[in-house]
Amino acid sequence: MAEQNAEMPQQQMTAEQQQKQQEQAQAQEEQRDATLRAILDSEARERLKRIAVVKPEKSRAIENYVIQSVKQGRMQPPISDSKLKSLLEAMQDQSGAGSNGPKITFARKVRDDDDW
Repeated sequence: MAEQNAEMPQQQMTAEQQQKQQEQAQAQEEQRDATLRAILDSEARERLKRIAVVKPEKSRAIENYVIQSVKQGRMQPPISDSKLKSLLEAMQDQSGAGSNGPKITFARKVRDDDDW
């Protein structure tokens, strides 16, 4: 019985710690969103949202790059949709995603006809 009472505060503590971590993560995400709202114009934000639906990891990488670039002074806000498009194209060229993407090969059967 004493062991059960000793476990209860630990479970409460871990639950409180988890809640605190979730709150911190949510606060960081809100701060990130506010930063992106200040950096990107509305069309660029919409484009990133559409990318996030399909490829969340790519969207996150682009967001990180944009935030870092603005903080380091390599880009000046507001970043327009056309600037974001050129950035996406440059990132695609660097990664080689267009040329190294999945390829489909059709293996056609050769017919053995004597009539031809």
